[in-house]
Amino acid sequence: MARVSVKIFSVLCGVVGGWASALAFIDSVGSTPAGTAGTWRMWDLAAGTSSNPYARAHFLMEGRVPPAQSLFQVYTNTLDDDGSTLLSGCVYKLSAKDLAARWWSLSVGPLNNEDSDSSAAVTSDEVVRDADGNLNVAMARYPVSGNWIRPAVEGTLTLQFVVSNTDGTQEPEDLKLPSVKRVSC
Repeated sequence: MARVSVKIFSVLCGVVGGWASALAFIDSVGSTPAGTAGTWRMWDLAAGTSSNPYARAHFLMEGRVPPAQSLFQVYTNTLDDDGSTLLSGCVYKLSAKDLAARWWSLSVGPLNNEDSDSSAAVTSDEVVRDADGNLNVAMARYPVSGNWIRPAVEGTLTLQFVVSNTDGTQEPEDLKLPSVKRVSC
């Protein structure tokens, strides 16, 4: 009886340990740091790379189909430029320069929440730029003048920046990713 208990315990430990290590690898191996602030992560979906299965698993675990690497590059961020976690109760200013050459989408998630009052995404087709051509977007739970995205959830947030790769004007590593500054909490 004791041998059976030890075997069952060993199998359970192996399953739990394997699951935990797979989840850790999905977040660490599937993405690489991107941008100058170091808070953005680039998901490497290129075929034939060792990180590809983990990057694809990241999207599948969220119930989303991974985008084609040849069409889009995906960046995510859970921290502001000071290294603090993004929270739905705070107001943030997202700003960027030199994004005019490509189509892009900036969203705050998770996006699978059915909050009909949220405006959790903005694209290059609909933003209003300032006089210098710079992009400024406010992320807040309440309306803010100008470009505004409203998170659909309470708690911690994840920004997702999707950029078109079809025009080939910039390499992914040359892209200037938006800065994320906390305005208030």
